[in-house]
Amino acid sequence: MSVVNFSPALKSLLEAALCEHYSAPVSIQCVTPLEGGLTNRCLRIDDSQGGRFVWRPQSHVSDAFAISRSREAAAQSLAATYQLASAPVCQLSEGLLVPWVEGESLDLHSAESQAILIDVLVRIHSMEGRLDAQDVRTQCQHYEQQLTLAKQQTLKQLRDRRQWQLPTDPLAPVVCHMDLGSYNLVIQPNGEPCVLDWEYARLGSACLDIALFCRANGYTPAQVVSDYCALRCIEDSAPVRQAVEAWLPFADYLALCWYEVGASLYGLSTYQEQAQRLYRQLAGMDES
Repeated sequence: MSVVNFSPALKSLLEAALCEHYSAPVSIQCVTPLEGGLTNRCLRIDDSQGGRFVWRPQSHVSDAFAISRSREAAAQSLAATYQLASAPVCQLSEGLLVPWVEGESLDLHSAESQAILIDVLVRIHSMEGRLDAQDVRTQCQHYEQQLTLAKQQTLKQLRDRRQWQLPTDPLAPVVCHMDLGSYNLVIQPNGEPCVLDWEYARLGSACLDIALFCRANGYTPAQVVSDYCALRCIEDSAPVRQAVEAWLPFADYLALCWYEVGASLYGLSTYQEQAQRLYRQLAGMDES
């Protein structure tokens, strides 16, 4: 979403929401497109009270990625009650307005950062609340439907060749973030972590979420599962590690479909290159 798409009508709606938020008159002073965020095309909003917010639109792009801002708002609101996120300001049919979070990003390669990320993952999985559940196959099917018939056939041939079966999970379903990379975590000035971008959050498989976590941060299950299980007081980590490793191809296939949708929407070579890399990786995977 560009500033060009930020209409006077939307500006009025958001100013009304901000007036209610502050219980005082306020006007939007500046609207700036945010860099990064492959699916969101979000805007930073600066207001006359000195506040900063992020506008996360509902659009054909978010629809293509199966993103519902109402589900995102529910997940982020739940996380806010556990001091893991900032509470949304308002959720409109046009999108979601959330606070801008000040802070610093993590140094992904430090042992301290790994410990912080695993701790946050466990805290998310320990949250109790009602969120929608979604099977990973349903999400992949939605992505596939956004693609050309030729692309769909290529992906089907890959699935038929691999004959993947969903792993059996040793853990009960939990609240999952589904994209807990270091890029979605900010360390606030008070030293507390704040998790961003809850658009894919759902009730789902803890082991799939750990697999996605490993891929997002460049970790192996061996680096993560032992500490994860210790924090959750799970005595036998071997079945968890086995399930996480079994979920890795599904995590990669989900990412492959995601990049293919991004390539079809934006026409950027980087998306297609990532999709091709993941396809080659999956197609050449050892049977073991």
